[in-house]
Amino acid sequence: MDAIAPNSVALLEEETLAEIVLECVDSIPWHVGKSKIARILKGSVAQDILKMDLARIARYGALRNLTLAQITAIIDQLIAGGYLRSSRGRRPIILLTPMGRTAFITGELPAIEAPDALKMFIARERCRKCPYNPSLIASGEGSPPVSAW
Repeated sequence: MDAIAPNSVALLEEETLAEIVLECVDSIPWHVGKSKIARILKGSVAQDILKMDLARIARYGALRNLTLAQITAIIDQLIAGGYLRSSRGRRPIILLTPMGRTAFITGELPAIEAPDALKMFIARERCRKCPYNPSLIASGEGSPPVSAW
């Protein structure tokens, strides 16, 4: 059997996805947005992550086996549940709410599941092929069906 890294998704039996994400958001010393949090959890080696020294965050790379879209969907679930909040503006930042901090401290965390990558891909492809997709209408590739009535 292969050795499992301490930050691996294989530890999810003991730790929930909510705990991992909330701890990551709480431990980042700067205000960052959703995509940067997702990249930290993924374990990105992008220059901006390394330059800000975010590779030292406790949960850096903890969700490396998930896609960025799945990690972003998990963050969205926590925002919808009121555990995280997104600021308004041109560059919104993600913050831990009092409810999220309480849940993290008490251990009464919500059950969050990673969305199925295949289902996300199928939904995205279905949307891309939809005749009402604005990008298809603008390019002239697709047009709304005309009703015979």
